Amino acid sequence: MPSTSLSRIKGLALRFVALVSLAPPLCLCQGQPDSAATSIEALPILSYDTDTGFGYGAKVFLLDFLGWNESLDAVAFQSSKGERWYRLVVSVPDFEVRQGTLYPLAVDLVIDYDRWIAYNFFGIGNDSRFDDRQTFTREPLEVSLLFSRGFWETCVAQIGLRGRRLTNDGLIPATGTIGSAGSAENGSISSIGAVLAARYDSRDGYVAPSRGTVAQLECEVVPQWLWSTVQYVRWMLWVQHYRPVGLFHSVLAFRVGMETVMGEDLPMQVLVALGGSSNLRGSVIGRYVDRVGAVANYEWRIPVLWRFGAVLGVDAGKVWSTPRKIDFRSWVVNPVAGLRFSMETFVVRADIGFGKESTGFFLNFGHLF
Repeated sequence: MPSTSLSRIKGLALRFVALVSLAPPLCLCQGQPDSAATSIEALPILSYDTDTGFGYGAKVFLLDFLGWNESLDAVAFQSSKGERWYRLVVSVPDFEVRQGTLYPLAVDLVIDYDRWIAYNFFGIGNDSRFDDRQTFTREPLEVSLLFSRGFWETCVAQIGLRGRRLTNDGLIPATGTIGSAGSAENGSISSIGAVLAARYDSRDGYVAPSRGTVAQLECEVVPQWLWSTVQYVRWMLWVQHYRPVGLFHSVLAFRVGMETVMGEDLPMQVLVALGGSSNLRGSVIGRYVDRVGAVANYEWRIPVLWRFGAVLGVDAGKVWSTPRKIDFRSWVVNPVAGLRFSMETFVVRADIGFGKESTGFFLNFGHLF
């Protein structure tokens, strides 16, 4: 393995250990009848790598302080090389509390701002070349307000609004890299759309499920109204399955999903992108972009000691220009290994993905799925 990869692996391990051991969690709990246990969990973040530089921040999770089984989940992170990530999630009731129950109404407010000073663009499609890589500043802001209802213990319907503003700066695509998929452009695009979703969910938990199946279909309709500068329809289908195995009391987890965006003259900002910590680990963020994308993830989650766990897995993905061209040939396949640290209300995740063009190092919160 090249010396640069070894040094990055050591750097990732140091980041993970610093996050979970140098700053021990703060947890205050008070049991309440017919309610979730009131709790606070706080975790400082301290990290360093060659891409983001020195990073620092904190994650805070509050549960049931108003007596509504509500939760507040906040992350603030900054780095010396210009990454800025701020996220706030307010849920009434909390995701874990309402998992597997019949409830009349749940409300989720999500505000997410994640500025990347060195985001990637390689071109459109699977044939884009790694050598054509450009870096530019990407500044997304997303706000969602979603309402859901549990009609049965395993069936949930959801409706709401989602607003986005995404700004590109410094992107100069080479001639011919865009094709018919869309137009890459600098400047900002804005959208406000309606979100409709239906989900079958038999998981035995939300934070760290060990058994069950999820099937979710989501549609986002963005008309050109109010502040929207684009018009499109986005469809997403996800299937997840979890199964406990006797060996090491571990869990096998599998996910497959597909996403497509439909519309005329779509800017690059709204197309489907694969790569990075959320889908195709081992390929850099933004590596593959087009109108249609699919991803499959397989993980073997193994308890190790105390709150620590390990993960071995594989990610696969591919993009297409239209749904009619979907095939099962020449998918990108990346082996993955990782560490997990389980808190009471969330999981700290550190992953290494091995791709043909690059090695990906990721530190985040929550299981991949």
